[in-house]
Amino acid sequence: MDLNNLFDVEDRTMEFDTQDTQDAKIWSILAYFGILFFLPLVCAPQSRFGRFHANQGLILLLTSLILGIVNVVLQIMIGWIPFVGKLICGLVSLIISVAALAWMIYGIVQVAQGKAKTLPLIGKFTLIR
Repeated sequence: MDLNNLFDVEDRTMEFDTQDTQDAKIWSILAYFGILFFLPLVCAPQSRFGRFHANQGLILLLTSLILGIVNVVLQIMIGWIPFVGKLICGLVSLIISVAALAWMIYGIVQVAQGKAKTLPLIGKFTLIR
């Protein structure tokens, strides 16, 4: 794995019409708030910009759920170890929370700027076309 490309994001901003970007901006911002990822699909169904950010929001939601499950499994496996287990579980939980918040803020900032950049590390998947 090339660590230089690990945080590279794909900028797809030029694929979207400026009017489409402006019309779907609010719905696209809301797509990064967990289960609200579907709002651009419902409220701006013709918007390709909204669909892009709905996809990114869904990927963020699924990643957060998967990391949450990993965290619970880790707590079950080593959380019972005095001090060290609790410390490790607490640090992992903190890292997961900070990463999810960072991805969320990154996505919201991109929408606010009228851009369509994929989320670092996780955004290259397409679940919603």
